[in-house]
Amino acid sequence: MYKNSKIILRYPQFQSIIIQYQGLDEFKDQAPDTIRSKRVTITSLCNYLGDSCITSFAQCKHNHVADFMQSISSLSSTTKSGKAFILRHFFNFLYKEKIILYSGNELFPVIVTNKNNRILSFYSEEEVKKLVLCINSGVPKGKHDLIIVLLAAELGIRSGDICRLKLSDIHWERNTIEFTQYKTGVFNQLPLLENIKFALIDYLRSARPVCNSELLFIGMKNHYGMIAASQMHSVVSKYFTIAGLDVSKRKHGPHALRHSLASNLLKNNTPMHVIKDVLGHTNLNTTKIYLNIDFETLKHFALEVPDENKK
Repeated sequence: MYKNSKIILRYPQFQSIIIQYQGLDEFKDQAPDTIRSKRVTITSLCNYLGDSCITSFAQCKHNHVADFMQSISSLSSTTKSGKAFILRHFFNFLYKEKIILYSGNELFPVIVTNKNNRILSFYSEEEVKKLVLCINSGVPKGKHDLIIVLLAAELGIRSGDICRLKLSDIHWERNTIEFTQYKTGVFNQLPLLENIKFALIDYLRSARPVCNSELLFIGMKNHYGMIAASQMHSVVSKYFTIAGLDVSKRKHGPHALRHSLASNLLKNNTPMHVIKDVLGHTNLNTTKIYLNIDFETLKHFALEVPDENKK
């Protein structure tokens, strides 16, 4: 129930509060997926309260929220932490509006998260090359799949952005790919690498169906509409298997290739601000999460502790 982004509010008495909250100015520039995540979490809470015969937030007590969090205890720790952050902000809003007598900070004084400590899945340069080489670019399907893999592996583009790339985003005259990132709404400009350029030309000439769509990649089963991010994952995941790469303890989709790009750039002593720009991050702290995936490289950055006996 809680994973369904199309969850329906069953208790209309909470509708006006949800609309008022989602209309806050601070949310205007947030990505649709971020807003959707807030709506799903708050709607889930409202349905839980309604099921518990709570008809308004004025009747909602600390224990009701605690019981709701207990009801989703089977979710991953990362998901639960994300929902706690959303609810903390939401209850701070209710407190500020004098709808309740306690704040979200009282409800969630400390939210435990392992976001900065998690080890991200990544693959070496040799493994990524093996993945690319196993794609049969001699057939239309292979030409299509090769571009998807290259955009994720060599430019680190998110699958959600690959889905939405338009023909007009390819600037042949200045050898760049330019687009506004779907997740962040931030503009990003990336180099149109030679191998990607030639693979693109091959795909456009020999594999892409002739149609009026502006999208670079189009779905055949949905009348030339946008393909889903899940389809991107299926494309990439398939070639991890074909290449014979060990995925038993690693994720194996487009995002794993994005992580791998960051790791391999770091291994090659690429400055962090350059990696930040490639990944399209606005904050260097976001990029620093990728430091966690490469302990061997970090050892070279560690300062040597002076030996007092050598003085």
